[in-house]
Amino acid sequence: MPDSELQIAYTNLKAQAELLAGGLGDIQRRVAILTSLYLDSGRNHVFSQIAAHGALWAMGYFEAGGSLGRLVARRYFYNAEERGYRLGILREFSESFRRVNRLVCVDTYTNYHFSKTYGHISGADTVIPVDLLDALNRVHHARARNTDLTPPEKRQIFECSFHCEQEITVAPGVAAAVAEFDCPIMRVLCLHPIVRFAYFPKLRYLLFRDFSNTEERISKGMRAYDLADRVGWDQVHKSMRYYGQMPESFFAAPLDHYQQLRSEIIRTAQAAAQFREPD
Repeated sequence: MPDSELQIAYTNLKAQAELLAGGLGDIQRRVAILTSLYLDSGRNHVFSQIAAHGALWAMGYFEAGGSLGRLVARRYFYNAEERGYRLGILREFSESFRRVNRLVCVDTYTNYHFSKTYGHISGADTVIPVDLLDALNRVHHARARNTDLTPPEKRQIFECSFHCEQEITVAPGVAAAVAEFDCPIMRVLCLHPIVRFAYFPKLRYLLFRDFSNTEERISKGMRAYDLADRVGWDQVHKSMRYYGQMPESFFAAPLDHYQQLRSEIIRTAQAAAQFREPD
């Protein structure tokens, strides 16, 4: 298969991912997509499951009405102008964070489905990084054999996927968001998040010295993986309920929920396209 055709296939899959991922505020939609990848992989591609937790945690932390927003509101309760100014900065950072979250979902979906269909074809490694392709191919091979990857294999594949995500997708987005800060206090607050995913043990947090530091994010991400592996992946999946963001249908039958969501998105897009067509 010519490299040009592989690139076209990748571009088409990415366009599909862009459609499914929705707008910046459609975080629940992206959680459903990421979870579908985890389940489709036979629960071997655990990166997508932890990425879903990251998206849900951010909804309750960086949003103006979340943990950090409430802290800012209390700090400046006496001055409506200052409070509004700093909450505005937080909204801008939150929007940048949602933009990164959306890119992660799009790339994860595209890379997963591209490697699932074309990963065995010569030249596929010219479309996505060699290490990531190898990792995803191992996930697909295990799924085809209906076997579980060993814990060391899962960790290695997660680490590879996480490195690619942080270095290629997240780092530029975080750098762009940080470059827009003109308030030292808000910079400190946003770059020192206190992260607690729903599956973490009691009183366990990830404390950041500098969220804009890629090496620190990778280190903390691997810690989040180790905690997930310790509590068990079934519990990691079930604990998403604790964020209070996903509908009950998602927990009752997550793949059915995703397929219904996917059908609705495609149907709406097709109807919109027909509406735009000239007579």
